Amino acid sequence: MKKKVILFLSITFVVVMAAVFIRDVVNGNFSTWPDALGRVLFSLLPVLLLFLKKIPFNLPLIISYYLFIFCTFFLGAILKFYDRFRWWDTMLHFFGSVFAGFVGIAIYKLLLPNSVEKGISRWMIFLFVLTFAVTISAIWESAEFLGAVMGFMEEDDNKDTMTDMLTGLAGAIVVACYAALRKRAV
Repeated sequence: MKKKVILFLSITFVVVMAAVFIRDVVNGNFSTWPDALGRVLFSLLPVLLLFLKKIPFNLPLIISYYLFIFCTFFLGAILKFYDRFRWWDTMLHFFGSVFAGFVGIAIYKLLLPNSVEKGISRWMIFLFVLTFAVTISAIWESAEFLGAVMGFMEEDDNKDTMTDMLTGLAGAIVVACYAALRKRAV
C-alpha cells in the first residue's frame, strides 16, 4: 500500500510540474527551467524510498511531504501565494521545520535500537530533533540564498532571512518538545 501511494503521488507531482514547465515554455518563459527541474527532483525524492526493503517513514509522513511541496511549489510559486500573502513564506518555514522534526523522530527511531532507546534521556531526543530540524531549516534558507545569488529566485533582505530562520527554530522547538514529552521517563 505504502509503495503504491508513493508511486502515485510521485507520478502525479512530476506530471503536474512538467505540465507547468511546458506551459511556461509555450508562453515564451524559458527562464523557469531551474525551478522546474528542482520541482521534478523534489517530487521524485520519495521514489528513492522504493529501493529500500523497508520504508522507514510512515504513510502520514510521506503524505505530509507531498502536502508540503504542494503548498511550496504549486500554491506558493506557481499560483503566486508568496506574492499574494505576506505570511505564506513564514508559515511554510514554520511547518517545514515541524515536518523536518517529525522526519528527525522517524530517523531517531530507525537508527536507535530498542534496547538502547530505553536508556536515553528526554533531553537527548529533544536535542537530536531540535538539531535535525534546525539544520534542515538552515539548509533550506541557504538554498534560497544561493537561488537568489544565482538569479533563480528573488533576493531577500536580512530581515526576511532572520524571520525565516527564527520561524524555523520555533517549529523545531515545538516538535522537539513534543518528542521529549512523548518519551517515557527513564
